[in-house]
Amino acid sequence: MKKKAAVLAAAVLLCAVWAAGCSETGAKKKAWDASENSIYVADDLSVQSAMVYTSQKENDLYSAEGLAEFAKKQICSYNEEQGAAAEAENTEGKEKLPAALEKSSLEGKTGTLVFSYATPEDFVRFSEENGDDTHSVTSLQVLDTDASKLPDLAYRTASGKSAELSKAGEKKDSHMVLTEGSASVYTEGKILYVTEGVEITSDHSAVTPEGTGCIIFK
Repeated sequence: MKKKAAVLAAAVLLCAVWAAGCSETGAKKKAWDASENSIYVADDLSVQSAMVYTSQKENDLYSAEGLAEFAKKQICSYNEEQGAAAEAENTEGKEKLPAALEKSSLEGKTGTLVFSYATPEDFVRFSEENGDDTHSVTSLQVLDTDASKLPDLAYRTASGKSAELSKAGEKKDSHMVLTEGSASVYTEGKILYVTEGVEITSDHSAVTPEGTGCIIFK
């Protein structure tokens, strides 16, 4: 797929420098505040992502409306290439767009774009097309936990104890996130198991490694 010369990252960099930072603790279910560059996976297996930028001074080169319009143009172009309507926002009652804008804001020194996707594969394709360098994910799978599909790697519990692959795969009603590449991942449910190399940063967030990573949550 041809990468556009003008990418979303470049647009927001008119007003900001890439930055990220947040921490959270929480109960079993946790709302995502999209306050850092990250991927969010809900219990219904839906995927969203956030691109967050903070500059050292107030923006004077770009407007909130201009940022939103630029993002919408990139989304419409992507959706049209996927054979969907050239629209940028989902409409209730209609089929989900491959990519959609959920939020666009430019407040003081911080700009935020939040996207939703019809499939995890759309997240990867949309990121690649628009030069999103806030992560290095080249493959993303989100599905109900299936022991037969878990990577044959070492597992550990959220508390850091070693766990057998079979044990990690038997948790009823849990879900799993499989990644190739590094990103901050947030989950609606509490993280139960991860593969070695995945850094757990809270009950509901972790950073995956450059190689294969797996997060199991419920």
